Amino acid sequence: MGVFDTLRATIAGSFLAAAVLAGAGTGVAAADGKKAEEALRNFDRAMLSILRRGQAELTARTRPVMLIARDVTVVTQDGETTYPRDGKGYNELKTVSHVLLGIIGAVTPWPQDDAGKARMKTEFAVIRTEIRTFLSAIDGLDLPADTIAKQREMLGMADMFIDEWLSAETLTRAEVSAAINRMRPVWSANMRDAARVELEALHRAVTAARDDLSADDWQRIYVVSHGGPDVRAVNVVRLYLQRVMPGKMDAGQVLFAVDTHGKDKMIDYAGYVRMQRIVGAWAFGDPKRMEVDLLGYEAGAILDEIIPASTPEKAYLE
Repeated sequence: MGVFDTLRATIAGSFLAAAVLAGAGTGVAAADGKKAEEALRNFDRAMLSILRRGQAELTARTRPVMLIARDVTVVTQDGETTYPRDGKGYNELKTVSHVLLGIIGAVTPWPQDDAGKARMKTEFAVIRTEIRTFLSAIDGLDLPADTIAKQREMLGMADMFIDEWLSAETLTRAEVSAAINRMRPVWSANMRDAARVELEALHRAVTAARDDLSADDWQRIYVVSHGGPDVRAVNVVRLYLQRVMPGKMDAGQVLFAVDTHGKDKMIDYAGYVRMQRIVGAWAFGDPKRMEVDLLGYEAGAILDEIIPASTPEKAYLE
């Protein structure tokens, strides 16, 4: 082998060695990265497991607790007692009023083509059939005669509107609005009657539960009610609790569990909220701090930095 060949082999060997070393370095780095990620996951699991253990023990000690759902249930360390919340006529009044939901559902989204119109026609036909079937049996409801008459009036209006449309096969948004406006007085009266029945039944149940509790238990009790997210502010139960338990509302002992159903989950929610308050108090000196996104207080300034302001509209400058 000549000098040139020897030199070329040496250079090639050097490049090969460098490549091997680089590849080995990449492999080591990748292995180290995976090890770090696994350690991070294990760290997170351990921290959250300890937090949840504390929360589970706190939840178990959250007694007594009053759960307001279909009925009112008081859970203590010794067991539980249920107080029926079965206002006569509530379900009937509320259910009959759902005819309005059916009409709105039938025209949503507003049909833009033949398939949409066919779908709407089919759904209106279903509503008409259900109205007439129900009307033939409505006198069997255990409701006063004048209340039955109101139900007949509202359903009759809906039936007439649908019958006219199915005959004409043309419908405008204005005609739907007019039909709903005609039904609204009876529909609203139904809702008022249903609300009265619900509030009276709730008050009986809560009063009975409170009478069975000692003064000390009543002082310590947490109250958990549930409902949908869209009605958490103006909610029948919340409005009632604001009236009869203002002190507990102010003390944070009344909790609203959004879309949380079932005894165990509602109690778990009470434990979760209490744990969040403990975290806020320890970490920030503010029990309510965890009700805000941890980044929430900083987000405004950060958004100011990353999103340029546009020219204000003239209305804002005058």
